[in-house]
Amino acid sequence: MSQHGTTAGTPDHGEGWVTFIGVLFGLLGAFNAIDGAVALAGDSKFREENLFFGDLTFWGITLLAIGALQLLTSVLILKRNANGQGLGIILCGFNFVWQLFFVAVFPIWSLLIIAADILIIYGLCIYDRHFK
Repeated sequence: MSQHGTTAGTPDHGEGWVTFIGVLFGLLGAFNAIDGAVALAGDSKFREENLFFGDLTFWGITLLAIGALQLLTSVLILKRNANGQGLGIILCGFNFVWQLFFVAVFPIWSLLIIAADILIIYGLCIYDRHFK
């Protein structure tokens, strides 16, 4: 028996879900980092008049920072680190709110990211026994 009460070689309930959450979180981080780089490059994907507030430089730096933190957190989640779990919940909550600013400009994309944030928060909360 392992420490979680399963026999050797049998994965513990939720183990795959936690791995999925870590990978999905990494993808969110990559998407945000790419969006930040595109905003900093001044690509036509982002136009100043569509921004809720601030300028492209502000949004680019913010999205790059969020993306970098999400990538770091995804590694912590995949290592089953409790700090990754807590940081993941906080960053997903922040990203959820942040994506609301994009709903008017990119409605489908923003709603997909918000749905992913909700899945990640759920997974991190429901399978908390997998984190040390």
